[in-house]
Amino acid sequence: MDPAEIAAAREGAKAARGRFKPVPGRYHAERAFEVVQVDHTLVDVIVVDRQYRQPLQRPWLTLAIDVASRMVAGFHLTLEPPSILSVSLAIQHLVQPKEEWLSGLDIKADWPAAGLPETIHVDNAKEFRSRALKRGAEEHGISLVHRPVATPHYGGHIERLIGTMMGAVHMLPGATFSNTQQRGEYNSEGKAAMTLDELERWMTLEIVRYHADIHRSLGIPPIVAWQDCLARCAAPLRQPFDPESFRIDFLPSVERMVRRDGIHLFGLRYWDDVLGLWVGRLGR
Repeated sequence: MDPAEIAAAREGAKAARGRFKPVPGRYHAERAFEVVQVDHTLVDVIVVDRQYRQPLQRPWLTLAIDVASRMVAGFHLTLEPPSILSVSLAIQHLVQPKEEWLSGLDIKADWPAAGLPETIHVDNAKEFRSRALKRGAEEHGISLVHRPVATPHYGGHIERLIGTMMGAVHMLPGATFSNTQQRGEYNSEGKAAMTLDELERWMTLEIVRYHADIHRSLGIPPIVAWQDCLARCAAPLRQPFDPESFRIDFLPSVERMVRRDGIHLFGLRYWDDVLGLWVGRLGR
């Protein structure tokens, strides 16, 4: 029998594609922030609460990578499942200068990746097709590209980075590992010891260390590749004109009717005299 058919029957179509489907060529970028890939993963470690240090759950990580230099562009760690909010906060992190944020974590390190990317490359999850993300990207001249359905190799750079980060996470107390065979008799909940804040700080230190290590594909550290990519740019990376407006532009939004007594949202009523211009004049 065809080994691909056997793998598909035993392990599923996804596993068979990953092992037997050819993927000629490569996804390539020359300039810093020419292409940034973004994706989510469920972190292979259980975190504890701040007060009683009792186990909570595995957090979600939204991670972004610059394809040209392999620099981690930004990330967001949360207990909530992937959503447009977590995507928005990850984009804020990749765009903003990180010096002040690093100082808040009491980390003295260089993480120069910041600015508006030319293209954000994502998969087809619903949070990546949201109106808020599309609106924010259009507002700031960012091209939003969705990889073809059922083609995970198109996001190979971010997939490999996630694999690298999860390999490091497996050394932490409370690690769940990749599967039950790897975990064995290890009591992940009983060994859990890190809060979400502590995990965020550890992950930042791990990312900074990754930036300084020689990358197998590049032959140089990502931070050196970043400087080389910047040198190839004809102009400095674009920065948001107003950081606060940029933050708001990517946040979720809803539409509400302007009624005679104001706007009703989340069980609250809001009124301002400027709304009087629209009362009864809009059909939606």
